[in-house]
Amino acid sequence: MEAILREILGKLTSIESHFLQFQQEVRERFAQIDERFAQIDERFKQIDERFAQIDERFKQIDERFAQIDERFAQIDERFAQIDKRFAQIDERFANMESRLDALEQEMKETNERISRLEEEMCDVKKRLEHVETQLSDVKETVQRLEIQLADDVRTLLQNIYKKIDEKGFEIYALNKRLLRVEASIEQLQSQV
Repeated sequence: MEAILREILGKLTSIESHFLQFQQEVRERFAQIDERFAQIDERFKQIDERFAQIDERFKQIDERFAQIDERFAQIDERFAQIDKRFAQIDERFANMESRLDALEQEMKETNERISRLEEEMCDVKKRLEHVETQLSDVKETVQRLEIQLADDVRTLLQNIYKKIDEKGFEIYALNKRLLRVEASIEQLQSQV
């Protein structure tokens, strides 16, 4: 945006310098004409002799004025073009302002969303801290339970091993009895 404005200012200063140059040339030419008129006044007696030369000089002056008129017409065209460019720049500025307004609105909405997200993140952090404290409590409880369960399992295993040993003796005794009964049955069968 600033580059466009600088470019426009540069062009305007260039036009202004050309116009001032042109104005200076016109002044110089008018000064020359004034000098010539002064010479004409001084040489009034020679006018009749150089009348043809003066007519030619007037023709040149007319041509120069025609050129000046053309240059003024060109300057008017340039000013018209500059006016068009300024109108385009105004339109572009209006478009940019509307876009900036839209961007500002979007930025406001984004900021609101970000603030909502930050609030939600704060809530999530609080919840996570609460969950972490609960997890640490659960870990402590699980560790206590593991220790208690290990002791309980040892006690149960010891009781089971004792009972297995007791039952093992009972089974051994039953096996002995069964063998005696079978032996007795075999004896009875062999007697029959």
